[in-house]
Amino acid sequence: METFNELKPGYDFLLGENVSYQNVSKNNPFTISSLGDVNVFEWASKYRDSLNNILLEKGAILLRGFKIGGAENFNKLFSIISGEAIEYKNRTSPRDRVYSNVYTSTSHPNDQTIHMHTENSYSNEYNRIIAFYSLVPASEGGETPIADERKLMESLKEGTLKKFKDKGVLYMRNSLPGIGLDWETIYQTTDKNQVNKTLENLGYDYTWVDDDHLRVTWKLKAIHKHPITGKDMWFNHMFFGINSHYDPAVLEFLGEENLPFLTYYGDGTKIEPEVVEEFVNYYKENSIVFKWEQDDFLLLDNMMFSHGRRPFVGARTTLTAMGQPFKMTK
Repeated sequence: METFNELKPGYDFLLGENVSYQNVSKNNPFTISSLGDVNVFEWASKYRDSLNNILLEKGAILLRGFKIGGAENFNKLFSIISGEAIEYKNRTSPRDRVYSNVYTSTSHPNDQTIHMHTENSYSNEYNRIIAFYSLVPASEGGETPIADERKLMESLKEGTLKKFKDKGVLYMRNSLPGIGLDWETIYQTTDKNQVNKTLENLGYDYTWVDDDHLRVTWKLKAIHKHPITGKDMWFNHMFFGINSHYDPAVLEFLGEENLPFLTYYGDGTKIEPEVVEEFVNYYKENSIVFKWEQDDFLLLDNMMFSHGRRPFVGARTTLTAMGQPFKMTK
């Protein structure tokens, strides 16, 4: 693994003398490590523009060995680099607010895999930036694999890419008591009329199956332009909602129409197993996987890099913050 104290020719930014750099590999994203007692907040303020330039090129940065020290300081560091963290709305995952707009990462049971996804790519408003902070690393497992979605799009078969370009992605969400998130949690209100108004303003189709069961469907493009680079990005939540991710017993018990979150082609037709396999193979072969260390700070361009979570043993506390909101283009 290459380590160097100056960025290679072609970079027009520097990050000071008290840090070292590791280039991207299968075992780590672009990693910046502290060589001593660096005040991370002063350092980040000084080199904020450089960090953001690196992020636009690399898509992911891991800060390691810096003394951050908890949720409040994680929020402070995030704000210095990426601007103020935003509230987590239109939720698909259970999270607890820890400090300001810092949340726990998805609170799924520790024996479950969280499949690769880009945050809020199912929503009409998304966050360009997402960061993770390792407060308590798991004793075993619990890695957060990440993968370059730019390379994913390049790897897709021409016919697959054309289908998604032409059709987009159709999303279906069911809010059922005790299964996934209830509608109060998703929309952060107990007022059904407010939920109806929100969905109508978004142009979503919805049905109240009963007082507690809300079914919502909506369509978005599969590919969106990056708001800064202007390049086309594979940016959607399709892979996360594939029905084959569900336990067969759950699928049989609920029926496909009642699953918490499901995806199709934009015309409502099912995504073929061989197409799903393209994504499975890409993530298997191209995910970057590293073991969390305490105080690690992972910064992702949420349009460029997907992330997931592997099962783990023991206590694990990973925090997250999101920023730089943008609206999906029609």
